[in-house]
Amino acid sequence: MNNKTKTILLAAILACSSGITSFIEASCNTSCCNETTDCCSGCTQSQNLWQPHAFSVSMSREILLEKPAWTNMDDVEGWHGTFGVGFEYMKSLNNSCGCEPILCCKTLGSMPFWAPNKSNQMTVGNNSGDFDLDAYQMGLGPVTTNGAIQLNTSVFQTGGDIFLYTGAHRSERGFFFKLHGPVGVINVNTKLKDSGDLEAVEYPVGSLTKTTETEAPYETMAEAFAGGQSAGDLRTLKFGLINCNCSSAVKFGDLAVSVGYNFYATESAHLGAAIRFTAPTGNKATAIKMLEPIFGRNGHWAAGGELIGHWRCWEADEDDKFMDVWFDGTIEHLFNSQHMRSFDLKGNGAGSKYLLLANYATNTYQNEITNAINITTLPVQSVFSAEGNFALMFDFHWCNWSIGFGYEGWGRTCEQLCLDCSCPGVINYNNYAVIGRQTAWATDGSTQLDLCQPSATIGKSEDHKDTAEENAALGILDATVATNRLSADNAIDIASQRAHAAYTSKPFAQIAYTCKDSDYTPYLAVSGGAEISNRDNSAVSYWTIGLQGGLVF
Repeated sequence: MNNKTKTILLAAILACSSGITSFIEASCNTSCCNETTDCCSGCTQSQNLWQPHAFSVSMSREILLEKPAWTNMDDVEGWHGTFGVGFEYMKSLNNSCGCEPILCCKTLGSMPFWAPNKSNQMTVGNNSGDFDLDAYQMGLGPVTTNGAIQLNTSVFQTGGDIFLYTGAHRSERGFFFKLHGPVGVINVNTKLKDSGDLEAVEYPVGSLTKTTETEAPYETMAEAFAGGQSAGDLRTLKFGLINCNCSSAVKFGDLAVSVGYNFYATESAHLGAAIRFTAPTGNKATAIKMLEPIFGRNGHWAAGGELIGHWRCWEADEDDKFMDVWFDGTIEHLFNSQHMRSFDLKGNGAGSKYLLLANYATNTYQNEITNAINITTLPVQSVFSAEGNFALMFDFHWCNWSIGFGYEGWGRTCEQLCLDCSCPGVINYNNYAVIGRQTAWATDGSTQLDLCQPSATIGKSEDHKDTAEENAALGILDATVATNRLSADNAIDIASQRAHAAYTSKPFAQIAYTCKDSDYTPYLAVSGGAEISNRDNSAVSYWTIGLQGGLVF
């Protein structure tokens, strides 16, 4: 091994050591206070956070960028490698208006909703239970009309990979080093749409203020989900907002490093294995926006192994024709990420994060009414046991041209999720009572009722009662009694917010041209593919188009 090789290898080992130390320190607090380990699958509903297949995790792009190190130079000796840049644009498929039977629970817009048909559309009306959402809870008052809301969500991710591979001669066993640094942006356009005849109505006396009627702070559901307004005792909606079109800032989307050894190498094939780790350089969830755009792995450090190899399965006796089979695959553990997450209430069903609560600290009404999500948005710890990504490609070369066809598979286990136990006691949930349509005051403005309905759901609750009498049969109770309010330590539904297991399949193709007469054999290529989700709405289907270029040394 020459001095240059030793220097590069030493630098790679030091970089790995530093990175591994960092992610071990970052993941030292991985114990979960309410951890559940059973597998979760099926349709994802009433979840405001979507954790996508990260743009930075793409073995198909990685193969396209690394294979020139073996195929584009025939006379190189000693240490060799390639440097390339790959651009890709990814646009989501299946943006259905409404819900066709085959698309229910297939579109991303169905994830934050809780419609019984698992679609991306919900009905909005009164508190009878005939509608998915009671408009009263969202700031439109006791409406007498009805309508619907729809999320016809579309997503695109775009960016570029900066890629470096260097290692021992392609026909010699030896160490290798890979550096993969994606940078880009993700855009989520929820395309929230109102339909129907829904009209806002004033809140009656005693509902939001003691002595007067209160104008509804919002006229439409689109306005309500955008937040920003208060009325009387009703506080502003702070989390789970829908602001139509949201993008992440341009970010590095997880910096990946592999250090490995090619333990089999000939003129026509090689096989190597590596230790791989990934540093989170993208953004993390804040829970302010529904379906918040996350570029990268949402703050997860990752570490695992990689297997890489190729085999020249056919070569012509004449002309410059041959075919290679390529494989590259990784499996990694995603360490603890600390970020913000919104939760439903236990016992109140899907969507209960938007139910109205009244503050009864010290058993006395504090002139505060708020949507539950304002207090059930909390710091969490999130871990994924494993994420796997592999690509298999057949690459045919003829003189300066090449054309390849391949398949990429990506999968991730279900999430282990718990509250961040390093922040205990931030909120005393027992201060808050689920009120449904009950109020602290009677409509005459002089009688104090202090009623609540602990069993209310986002679509069904009892009409406002104008006397201070409890009615256990209807679930209407005294809010000044602590046992009728939320549990101090068991109020929120953690399990329902876990990201489900996900898997996608991606056929892809590339056509490339290499200038073999140049010393560094520069190449330029175009690629395309289609990523298909195999797990309902836990992953998104995309069509993709890309451009790659680079040099060999």
